Parts: sequence; structure tokens; C-alpha cells
Amino acid sequence: MIKESIIEQVLDRSNIVDVITDYGITLSRRGRSKYHVGCCPFHTEKTPSFKVDELKGTYRCFGCGAYGNAIGFVMDYDHLDFPAAVKVLADKLNIKIEDKEETEDEKNARLEREAYLSLMARVDALYKAMFREDEEAQEYAHGRWGAEYCEEEGIGYAPKGNVLVDWAQKNGESLDRLKALSLVGLDEQGKWYDFFRSRIMIPIKDRMGRVINYTGRDLTGTSKSKYLNGADTPIYHKGDVLFGFHSARRIAAKEQKVYAVEGAPDCMRLQQIGVVNTVAPLGTAWTDAQFQQLKRIAHKICFLPDADPVKAGDEFGAGTKAVIKNGTEAMKAGFAVSVKPIPLGESGEKQDPDEYCRDMKHFNGLEERDFILWLADLRFERAKTTEAKATVVAELAGLVAMVPSDTEQAMLIDELAEKSGKKEALWRGAVNDQKRIANEKAGLPKKEREINLEQLQQYGFYIKKGKYCSTTKDGDEWEWSNFTMQPLFHIIDNIMPKRLYYIKNEFGLKKLVELRQEELVGLSKFKQKIEGLGNFLWMATDREFTKLKRFLYEVTETAEEVKQLGWQREGFFAFGNGVWDGVEFQKVDDMGIVRLGEIGNYYLPAFSQQYKKDNKLYKFEKTFVHMGYSTLPLVDFTGQIFRVFGDNGRIGFCFLMATLFRDIVTAETRSFPILNLFGPKGSGKSELGHTLMSFFIIGNVPPNIQNATLPALNDTVAAVSNALVHIDEFKNDIDLYKREFLKGLWDGTGRTRMNMDLDKKKETTSVDAGIILSGQEMATADIALFSRFVYLTFDTSEFTKEQQAEYNRLKEMRSLGVSHLTLQLLRHRKKMEVEFKDFYRMTQSEMDAALEGERIEDRIRNNWTILLAVQRTLESSLAIDIHYESMKPVIIDGIKRQNAECKSNNELAGFWRTVKYLLSEGEIINEGDFCIKTVTSLTTDIVTNADWPASKRVLFLQKSRIFKLYKRSNKMTDEVGIPEASLKYYLEKSKEYLGEKKSVRFKCFLKGGIPKMSTPKFPGDKSRHVEEVQRAYCFDYDELVKNYQINLLDTSQIEQETTPDLFDRME
Repeated sequence: MIKESIIEQVLDRSNIVDVITDYGITLSRRGRSKYHVGCCPFHTEKTPSFKVDELKGTYRCFGCGAYGNAIGFVMDYDHLDFPAAVKVLADKLNIKIEDKEETEDEKNARLEREAYLSLMARVDALYKAMFREDEEAQEYAHGRWGAEYCEEEGIGYAPKGNVLVDWAQKNGESLDRLKALSLVGLDEQGKWYDFFRSRIMIPIKDRMGRVINYTGRDLTGTSKSKYLNGADTPIYHKGDVLFGFHSARRIAAKEQKVYAVEGAPDCMRLQQIGVVNTVAPLGTAWTDAQFQQLKRIAHKICFLPDADPVKAGDEFGAGTKAVIKNGTEAMKAGFAVSVKPIPLGESGEKQDPDEYCRDMKHFNGLEERDFILWLADLRFERAKTTEAKATVVAELAGLVAMVPSDTEQAMLIDELAEKSGKKEALWRGAVNDQKRIANEKAGLPKKEREINLEQLQQYGFYIKKGKYCSTTKDGDEWEWSNFTMQPLFHIIDNIMPKRLYYIKNEFGLKKLVELRQEELVGLSKFKQKIEGLGNFLWMATDREFTKLKRFLYEVTETAEEVKQLGWQREGFFAFGNGVWDGVEFQKVDDMGIVRLGEIGNYYLPAFSQQYKKDNKLYKFEKTFVHMGYSTLPLVDFTGQIFRVFGDNGRIGFCFLMATLFRDIVTAETRSFPILNLFGPKGSGKSELGHTLMSFFIIGNVPPNIQNATLPALNDTVAAVSNALVHIDEFKNDIDLYKREFLKGLWDGTGRTRMNMDLDKKKETTSVDAGIILSGQEMATADIALFSRFVYLTFDTSEFTKEQQAEYNRLKEMRSLGVSHLTLQLLRHRKKMEVEFKDFYRMTQSEMDAALEGERIEDRIRNNWTILLAVQRTLESSLAIDIHYESMKPVIIDGIKRQNAECKSNNELAGFWRTVKYLLSEGEIINEGDFCIKTVTSLTTDIVTNADWPASKRVLFLQKSRIFKLYKRSNKMTDEVGIPEASLKYYLEKSKEYLGEKKSVRFKCFLKGGIPKMSTPKFPGDKSRHVEEVQRAYCFDYDELVKNYQINLLDTSQIEQETTPDLFDRME
């Protein structure tokens, strides 16, 4: 089975336009239409009727009726079942699926649900057909919601009579199953009848957009129930479903906000006018399950209550009362809550969102108010006595105490004090009282498991005076132990599973013990373990021990150990001491366990009783913690970073943001840059690293790459996911294995080793962290590594008093850690999931345009573009001093600067610098080892009769002698050169290379540069300079000068145009 959280990830991150066009289907957008339109892939047509709504993530064919989301499209187009379609999309998105094998019961339950869904789909097709045939139904629905919206949402019609019963009997459908779906019923005479008659059928859909029930709107005007909702069924549970959620989810995730209304018509009205992120619970009361649904995609809820006249004896109208109750519950669930109150009608009559919000102008005209302040106005208006006012203060203070941000709490207290006329101190005291009361409630000890004697006797033992006992054949009591065990958790692991127990002896000594599975399989190892804890004795045999295990195993909960901190695929972020579940931070209990409801139980051993005080084990996990010491606002901390480090600080912060969502980034880019901080001692490079690490660790001490072993470095980078790791003291002389290891970090691969616990299978560590690499040397020894960096330079080592003061303030800010800001940034994950892909592609295009004409390495450009695209995606959500338009030129400058360094320090640049050096030292000679000629045409092994419109200077290079001198020069200067075979390959693939000429004449020289002259054969003959014919590499000399800044011509040399006859002598 595939986890629900994985399915939601697939839906949230799938861009339906990309999914469909990847199949070769052409879609286009017309004007300002919200749709992409094309010919339907499911039936033959000439006029396009296939519309794709990118915002909702759905498609619909207005010709054949095909409808669905991204998963549905893959199912229909590839003829796959649901799990297979999910896997296809997950693979494209680089989402890992842990697909556990179904049990027989799970398989049967799935097949049963699919059968009901299939039947419901056939019923839905019938109702839609009835709608298209009934003019009255169409007139009502089209007049209210518009024809296009009705078609999009699949509005149907149930005529009078028993149309559904007749259809079922005619087509052999099961009436019993239709009854289970609350669509038909049996009267007292045993006759079947339709549950919905003469009603507009509004489909209720699940999160995947599949119809699971209906709400029916009466058209007769005579029914007592204007709206009739279907009852709970095997596929529909009212308390678990939110109407409109399937359409709202993508926009809600993007805006991190949903609008909540009471009924389906209200929701339909708002979605129809453009407020797509609207949902309705189909009733006045919200359930915890509904809030949990929304927590996965958004953290803000705005309620639009019905405006109901106040009945005699009531304080408020029904809609207001419902929002007071639901808003309070939403705050308890961790949401930021607001309200858009709707006014009563002109005559004081009821109004609801469906009636009032006829267009966006009316919707936007409604004032949105903070829930607490809105409620304060309502309560204080009616509280006349001191006792009533005290009650209101306590109620509101309890709500303020639920607000996670101290800054927001302070602002609310200011406004409440002003509204109530009470002092701020009174409100602060009331809020603190409510926090204390909440903490006391949360800290109530849970009842220890009570073990029923009768239940235990079926296992062959009982508990007496803190000992396990049984009776012998003679009826005597036999003591098995002097202790009892309280089963806590089974920690699931493929390699080393373990179990947690409280063990308590008859004298009251109690210990938390972690037992590896091997210590429970063998009695001797079990006794060795428990006796090492103190006075704990097992006196029975292995047979009795097995009976005890049978009981303990049956009543043990399961948990999964978190082995890599940071982001987890299950949807939470793990620190060593707890997890952030998307809404709040949940600390581990004394056993190191965090309970996350439906998601599961998770084990973080570092802060369990057993290991908390052990200074040798889990050292890293005890530093990677969220303590919540600081309440520093993000705008203040980032502002100080930017003041101290300037643009380097801004780029570093962009790198942090990209790292927090690294899995989303690499799903699109497949690689992730390394942040390289380069500069002399005291320039601040390492301090930027320490500052960025304070988002995760207080006082981080980075490992020194010089003295750290490769396995230790591998463990360091593999310890976290979507979090930073800082490695210090990089130098060019690190060994080759470490250099290759660093290269692998760019594309997410670590060290490969043999896993002796898994049948000696090879295992490659996955690298999911953002790596900061700092040092005093630029990585010129390996340009391939350098090109994997985002390269920042720190040039200043001396600072003014003012600059030092700003730095000291930054150190003070980060001294308490700023992991609370990490949690704030993580709240924007849904926005990244929905929007990053588009912003990345857009930013790539803009960077390509900005760098057009520049020869930029793709790897360097892409590395920097990632950071800019992440900043651009999150800019609208972060009120900090970092903006796309100002960052763009900084990024472009960084790309050009790093690219220039790359060119000047790459392997070929080293070769040409050596050639220049050899010339300056007299080791090579112009006309003897090389020559430069100005030509207008050339023929080589790769250029045939090339004629140029303008003359071109060509360098002819004699290979054999220069290659040997290059090798000798590198050896003498201890520089790392390129092997000859590789050098030839690089030269022949370089942009300046024009090919090899088989025969070029070079002059011969003796040692010391003395020309070698010929001996005259006859009296009167003159000596001539001896020449020899050699093969020569040909290069565009002007391009070499431009790209490598070399000059092989003396200022005294005057270039002569090569005459055809002189050039012929070179053949």
C-alpha cells in the first residue's frame, strides 16, 4: 500500500499541464483564459474541447466527459490502476515510495472501496445525463453558478420518480450496494425507491476528485429540506470530508490559506467567482479529522459565517455561534484564524456567502479580522458585569496563549488592552495563567498499563508482589523473576530492531532499558543485559522466558527510529529532541518517543532517559536540537546578517532556504551546489558558516577536512536531510579520495562501502544535506570541483569599530540559536512544492537571456540560478530585505566572476601559462617550437579549405618537444599537470583548436637559442637556417589571448601578412 502522505505529495507537486504535455499532447492557452486547451486524447475530435485547469490541477473534456487529476490522467491514458499511476508520477518527481506489501485484509478492503467508487462513477454519469436532458434543472443551475462551472464540477439532476432504481434493475446493478451508498432505500412495503428526487445533484468528492456522495438541492419548493445530504457510507464519512477540497488544495497550498464556509452552495459560489481555496464541512461543526486534512496544506483559516438574525434569548446568531466554536477549535489545532463577517440584509434578514458574494468586488469588500480581536468585540459588547468581563478575559487569554509567536502575542495583548480598557499587565498575567493551566493539563501522568490477572493466566504466569510467578504441578508457587517489565515500544529496523521496556524490581528500583533483538532471542544475553542494570534476576528457564515474550510482544506498540535528522518523507522535520509536525514542535518523552497520530510513532534515542546523560553516544544528535531559547524575529536576524556580510550574507541565506527544501529543488535540478566560503584568516568566511549553522545548532564546531577521516566525513554529511553541514579548512592538498568525495556531494552521492550486515551488499550513502565548505585556498587544483561550488570571496581582514560592533551584535543574536526561525521558514514548504518548478524554469530563461553571448559553464550558471529561484519563490512570503530584482545582478556578477576564475584556473589555462613561462625562460623559441602566422585560409584534418572574410592569426604548435617541457616544468614546480593523453584530448576539444596540420616547417636551434645553420655545398653559397617539417596543432591565436590572457609575441616583432608563396613553404 502507498501511504496517503506520499499520494498527497505526488498530487501537490505534479503540474498537470506538464504531465499531459509529456505524453506529446499539445495544449495552448488562449488570451487570458485560465485554461490550457487541446484536442481530447480519449476520443477523436477536430475542434478542441479538452480543457486543463492548472490551478486546480484537473482536466475535463467537454466532448466525452473525461475528468480527473494528474493521477487520473495517467491511469486513463496508460490504462494503469491507481497505485501504478502514483508510482509513474512519483518516479518522475523523484519521490521515493515505500510500498509495503498488502495483507489479505488490506487488499480486500481496497478492492471493496474501488468497487463502490466504480458504482458511484456510473451513477454520476447517469445523473449528469439527466441534467443535460432537463431544461428546468439547467435553467436553475446555470442561472446560479454559470454553465461552465456546472460542467466543470459535474452538476447532475435526479428527476422525480425512481429513475435510479429503474436504471439499476435494467442494467443489473446491485440495489443493495446502492442502498449502502445511501442512494436508494426500501419503504415499509419492501419496495425500492430513489433517495434523491427532483433535486439538483451536487457531487461531493474525495481528495482525489472522485465522487463519493451528493448534496441535493430541491427544485419543487415543497420539500421541508431545501438541501439534502447523503448519509455516511462505506466510502463517505461526513466528519472526514471537506466539500470543495479537491479543487481548493493546490491554491490553498500556494497561499497557505483556506476560506471556510458552512455549506456546499456557499463553497460553490466562492469558487465560481474565483476564491478557489474555499471549503465547507457540510454542517456547522468541524471535526478534528477535517482540521488535520487542512494542516497538511495550509496553516491559515478564514471563516465566513452566515449572517443570521439573533433569536430571542440568544446572544448571537447561529452562524456567529458556529464560527466562535469552530474558530476556537481551529486555534487549538494550530491554525492562524481570521473572520470575514457578512452583514445582515437591508431589512435585517439572513444572508450567507452564496447570496452576498455575487462577485469578487463584494468578497474583497468584506473586512478580514483576526479571530481573537473579532471575538473580543463581540464579547465585550455584551459583558456588563465585572464577573462577565473576567470570564471574557480568561477566554480570550486562553486563545492568545495558543498563538505560537511571542511577537504576535504581544501585539494582540496591546490591542486587547486598548479594546478592554484594561492594563497590559493584566492581560499578560491572564495569558501566563492560561499557559500554566495548559501545561499542567498536558503534564498529567498517564495511567500505567494495568494488567488483568485473568488475561495473564492464559499465558501461564501471573504477577505477585512485583514478580512474575506461576504454579507447579504440585500447586507450589514458582518465582520466575524478582522484577516485572512494562512494554513500551518495538523500534522497527531492518538491521538492528530493538525494544524499549521499563523494568522494575520488587524493591522499587525502576530503569528504562533498550534491548536489541538478539538480547531477547537468547536468555543468556538477556540476563547479562538486565543484571548489568542492577538487582534484576531471571530464575526461570528459556521456556518460561518465551511465554513472557509472547505476552510482551502482543501488547507492545511500534515506533520507527529516526536515523537521519531533518526532513522526513512522512512530512515532519526531526531534531534530536523532538519534531516539528508542520504546525508545532513536539518534544520527545522520557523514552525518546514522539507520537504523531496517524503518521506513526518515532524514536529519537539521544534524549531518552537511557542516553540523555551519556556524553559519548549520539553527540551530534544532542547538538542538532530545537530549544526555543530565542524569540528573535526573522527580519531582525536576517537584517543583521546582511549588515555584517553584505551580499555574501544574502547569498548565504538563499543557500539556507534552498537547503531547507533541498528535496524539492533536486527533484527538478538533480544536483545541488556546495557553498564555498573563501578568504584569508580573519576575513569572516567561517563566521558566515557559523551564523548559518545557528539555524540548526548552537555553537557549531565544524569538522576539519584535513584531519577528518573519509568515513567520518561521510557520516557527517549523511546525518541530516534538508539541513546544513559545515566543513572547514579546505586546502588544495587534500588527498584525491576526499576531493572525489566532495565532488560526489554535488549530485547527492556519498561514500560507497560494503554493508556487512546485509549479506555484504554494496551501499552508497545518500547525501541530502546542504554543504558549506570554507577555507583559505581556492580550489584551483581541481576545476571540476570548483565548478560545483557557489563561490563567495571574503577579502577584508581589518574592520572598523562600527563593523566590529555589528558583528558582536550578530554573535549575541545567534548565541541562543535561531531554530525557531527554521520552523518559520519550513512553514512555506507547500509554496515551494507548488511554485518552485515554474519559478526555476522562469529564472533559468531570464538568466540565459542576461548571459547571452557569454561563454558560461552550465554547471556554474545552474548552481547560482537555484539560489535565485528559491529566493524568488519565497519572496512574497518573507518580509525581509532581500528582493529578486536586487539579487539578480548580484547573482549574475557571481556567475561571471566564478566562470572567469574557472577559465583562468582550468587545466588548459595551466598549460598555456606554462607555455608562456617556457618562452620567457628561453626554453622554447618562436619559429622553432611554435610560430604565429596571419592567414586568410587554412586546411587541417578537421578544416577543409577554410576561407575567412578577414585575416586570422593562427598559432602552429610543435607538440612533441613542448609536451615534454610542460611535463618537466610541472615536476620541477610541484604542480599537478595533466597526463599527455588527457592534455591532447583537452586541447583537441577546446574552442580555439583548428585541427592538426601534417607538415609545417619549423626552424632548428641549438642550445642557448643559437640558430642551426646549413653548411654551404659550393663556394659562394650562403648558409641557411636549417628547417625541419613537423606535425603541428593549429589554434586561433586571438581566441587564446582572449580566453587565457597569454601573449607569445614580443613587442618588437612585426607581424607580416603571409604571402601564398611563404605559406606554401609550411606544407
